[in-house]
Amino acid sequence: MRRPRTSLGVKILGVISLATCLVFLVLFAANYSWKQEITIQQIDRMGLRVSELLSMAIDGPMRRGDNPGTHEQFRLVADLFMDIRVHLTDFRGNITYSTEPDVLRRDLLDLYDSPEIQDMLDLGIREGTDSGTLLELRGRPYYLRVQSIANAPECHHCHGASQPILGALFEFQDMHEDFAQLRTMQMYGGLLALGGLAVLLTCVLFYLRVRLLDRISNLSRISQAIRQGNYTEDFSVQGADEISELGHNLSTMVQRLKTAEKYAAIGEFSTYIAHEIRNPLFAIGGFANTLVRAPGMDDTSQQKVQIILSESKRLDDILRTFINFSRPLELTMSSVRIDDLVSETIASLAASLQAASVDVRMEPFPSLPAIVTDPEMVQQCLKNLVKNSLSTMPSGGELRISPREDADSVFLTVADNGEGLPSDVLEHPFNPFTSLELAMTRKIMIDLGGELYLESGTEFGTLATLRLPKVLGGEAGSP
Repeated sequence: MRRPRTSLGVKILGVISLATCLVFLVLFAANYSWKQEITIQQIDRMGLRVSELLSMAIDGPMRRGDNPGTHEQFRLVADLFMDIRVHLTDFRGNITYSTEPDVLRRDLLDLYDSPEIQDMLDLGIREGTDSGTLLELRGRPYYLRVQSIANAPECHHCHGASQPILGALFEFQDMHEDFAQLRTMQMYGGLLALGGLAVLLTCVLFYLRVRLLDRISNLSRISQAIRQGNYTEDFSVQGADEISELGHNLSTMVQRLKTAEKYAAIGEFSTYIAHEIRNPLFAIGGFANTLVRAPGMDDTSQQKVQIILSESKRLDDILRTFINFSRPLELTMSSVRIDDLVSETIASLAASLQAASVDVRMEPFPSLPAIVTDPEMVQQCLKNLVKNSLSTMPSGGELRISPREDADSVFLTVADNGEGLPSDVLEHPFNPFTSLELAMTRKIMIDLGGELYLESGTEFGTLATLRLPKVLGGEAGSP
């Protein structure tokens, strides 16, 4: 069963949204935990200071056995710290001093039935260990700080020396207001972060939609239209990035496909016409050959028959070129040096160039790499371009051949200072019915993986450039 199609945009936007929300939740949870931990640490330090101050305050009266003075210190603490309860117990856990006078002489565990308080009482009285913890009492959060009271020598006159620990100081700090403020700050922080997340996510999704997804959707729509045979669509995409480059490359491929289909149609038509013409042309040539050998023909008739034979042969060459244009090329690839190909081609055309009073100037060839191509086809392209230049320089001129390269290709430019291509040819330079040589040259270049670029004008002449792909590293060495 075929799976339902899911839009690429939905996938990308969904993944980004989910990942962003997960990151936000993790950061929010971590921030919540860190703030709560910092708050508890601050409260612990404050509770320790209060315990130390209270110990210092009651230390004097207690050492002197001044019970009224000790009670007065606890009353002052109750007045100064409304959110703090302080109880001082003896080694049995009985409350001897407190900020709440009505709980005196009662067991601490009768007031606070909590396993945590039981454990901290045992640690404080039996082991002399100071500790602190966060707990909940009567539905409200409290921070409990326990400080052990050691039996110092100066206390022996009242308490004797039998007990190493006299008791423990219990400090209960009400955390309700602190936690309420903490939750408010966390809520405001969360709302602020959520707003920032919404703005960030909106901007990112909008950017992705405009700069990526819409452009990809446009390419997909155009490709669907082209697949259905509508070659008028254009893949061009605004911008200067990989997507715009992809659009440009796809447009080039479509243009080549259109050209290939046009060439195929032209080829079929040309093949049909050529075969229909060559049959009677063969008969004409045969009869002309018979007449040439016939005795008693005067010179005028002989000359006319020779013209018939010459024109028949020229027409047959044209038809053969059309037939070759319509057929796939049979390429024979080998590793060659481009400078050698150029030198051999120009040498083979030396007589024609001299007869046309055309000087050839070959610019120095740099150290170009070898290329894997069909040398005969490349030479044919060069000959076609040279012949095209000769046709635009009836009174002679100069022909310049110059090479260059980039990272992927080798370029050969054939430039002349002639009159430029005729307007009908320049309008459709690669149409076989206006310029069969240029059309054939471009077809060869495309089959070799390259391209033919053409510029022409009466001011500067004609400039034709062949682009041939380079050899990839290690595929072939220099011959």
